Amino acid sequence: MIDQKHVEALKAIVGDEYITTSKPIRVSYLAKSIMDMDSEVADVVIRPQSVEETQKILIYANEHKVPVTPQSKGLSGGTATPTVPGGILLDLSRMNRIIEVDTDSRYMVVEPGVTNGQIWGYFRENYPDWVPPIPDGAPAQGSVVGNTLDRGFSVVTSKYGPQADLALGLEVVLPTGEVIKTGSWALPGAKPFYRWGIGPDMTGLFLGAQGTMGVITKLATQIVPHMPYTDIELLGFETPEELQDVCLDILKQEIGVMVQGGPWWLVPGVRQKEELQNQGLLDINAWREKKYYVPNYMMNFEIWAKTEAELTEQKLTIKKVVEEWREKGANAEVLPLHPKAKAARLKKPNKIAIPYASYERTSTRGGGFLFITWYLPWKDTAEFCHICEEQMPKYGFDPIYWVASIKNGRDCIGMPIVCYSAQDEESVKAVNEFDKATAEIFLDHGWLNYRPRKFTHAPMMYKRAPEYYNMLVKFKKLLDPNGIMHPGSLNLNLLEG
Repeated sequence: MIDQKHVEALKAIVGDEYITTSKPIRVSYLAKSIMDMDSEVADVVIRPQSVEETQKILIYANEHKVPVTPQSKGLSGGTATPTVPGGILLDLSRMNRIIEVDTDSRYMVVEPGVTNGQIWGYFRENYPDWVPPIPDGAPAQGSVVGNTLDRGFSVVTSKYGPQADLALGLEVVLPTGEVIKTGSWALPGAKPFYRWGIGPDMTGLFLGAQGTMGVITKLATQIVPHMPYTDIELLGFETPEELQDVCLDILKQEIGVMVQGGPWWLVPGVRQKEELQNQGLLDINAWREKKYYVPNYMMNFEIWAKTEAELTEQKLTIKKVVEEWREKGANAEVLPLHPKAKAARLKKPNKIAIPYASYERTSTRGGGFLFITWYLPWKDTAEFCHICEEQMPKYGFDPIYWVASIKNGRDCIGMPIVCYSAQDEESVKAVNEFDKATAEIFLDHGWLNYRPRKFTHAPMMYKRAPEYYNMLVKFKKLLDPNGIMHPGSLNLNLLEG
């Protein structure tokens, strides 16, 4: 527990209004996790507004060896919650300035409290020809910086890569109080136009570090052109192999800024299972009998173009590839998409991920869902689908999962969407058992978890890569000698030796 003397010292830094030891407020920070289930309650929540306040907090915490967990908004993935009891939860949401937008050098600079909705609205009003890389499907109140640091999925990932690939530079407060900038930003007076800077790349050390190396107070990231003509083409398939191979041929044409889909279970997954059971709609044939045609597997190709003619050309290319595969015997087709569904997908930021929380909710208990996300080569997509369909029912879960293209089919991001009852201990236990079992399988295939759960994926991965882990520990000790930054995350808890 943090002594009252520590609380008083921290109050002197941020003021009474921006620090609390209220238990309901402290506990509320644990309720936002969608990618982890292992959290502890902090002793105190502090909300700094500046780099200077952040420095003072970290210097004090470092001197007294108080653990610190930094959190941008807590809605990107849930990994930014304490893993050891007590300590400081550093809520950075008050640092919410959009500092710079440069459309010539094509970057923006934002603080960690800048939200997806805030930056999207700002661009639509001031820079309508440009797009900030906000995550797709995440809440409007989620953090742009948080999703970038987690190497998350953005609205343009299928074309440009994960958000971390677009990062150009960071401003970081180290636990010792030192402030560094990375990339070209490291040179005093230089703009953050170039990631690789004035020596070895330091930016990458903080991407995916889950707050274990320091506190990110500014992000410079690329922005991309926003095309005036947009549409979505829905493709249907009979097998995962058809989904994988047909889509790859289209993706090689560099078509699609956002290409995502999965099995037919994604359709009922956004509704309440209890109601669907009452209506007899947990069977794909029941949907088809009601003339709601649902393919076994589907992919949405969101396409952007400078002109209507270019948009039409992309659609024709998609249809041509599908027809070529049909001639070879594939059951692939281009399907009509309901205008409401199309509008929901094209809306940014959208909330398409949120309804999965309702799937297992009933009249007597609440629901919950866990996104367990993996990177793999696109050519392994069909195998990923088969594993999900085999393993999820073994643990009592319907096979709801999602796949998406990264960089025109170079990679796939695959995600079991585990819908469970958060109030049911057996259901929670089943989630963890499923996760551990499939993690072993996925790691055996050489696939990587991109937001490792603290006590599941991280130790399993590093057990297989001891040389890498040992080097990571050396970096950690260099930057955080007292081990105060997010101890336990990434299997790094130097507070306990």
